[in-house]
Amino acid sequence: MSTIIGIAPYLIFGIYKKMTDENDQGIAGTKNQHGVGRPPHSPNESTRNMVTNATGMGLDQNTISALLDVTPKTLRKFYRYELDTGAAKANLSVAKSLYGRATGGKDTIASIFWLKARAGWVDTVRNVHEGLPENITVTFALEPPKVKHEVIDITPEKQKDNAD
Repeated sequence: MSTIIGIAPYLIFGIYKKMTDENDQGIAGTKNQHGVGRPPHSPNESTRNMVTNATGMGLDQNTISALLDVTPKTLRKFYRYELDTGAAKANLSVAKSLYGRATGGKDTIASIFWLKARAGWVDTVRNVHEGLPENITVTFALEPPKVKHEVIDITPEKQKDNAD
């Protein structure tokens, strides 16, 4: 398969070599007994678990098929059930974990999240206005300034003489 993918998906599932063993009908990519195409794919428990987990983690079909070294069409043909149920199984696993934490009584955040997501709880802020008061009294406690201001004449002398 000519698809280029990073090494990270291989490390996630502990797969770096081809998923075929010596008893298979050859190495993926070689010609079959008729001299054409790839050998037929035979799914096993390991590849089924890998497809279920990869689907649950959100990997797309092209990436999963590259991990198995099969075409996307072959992936859909042999792993339809795993592709259809992988995300639901992952959601169930996370929900069970969250439920355990929320009902254990020690994780308040999980309990609040559960109640908001499942029991319809919402954060609300209620502002209750009972009407305006009849009288509003405002008082100021300011003292008058203690500095006395003086007026300074800055008019030039020539203009004072002409003004007379």
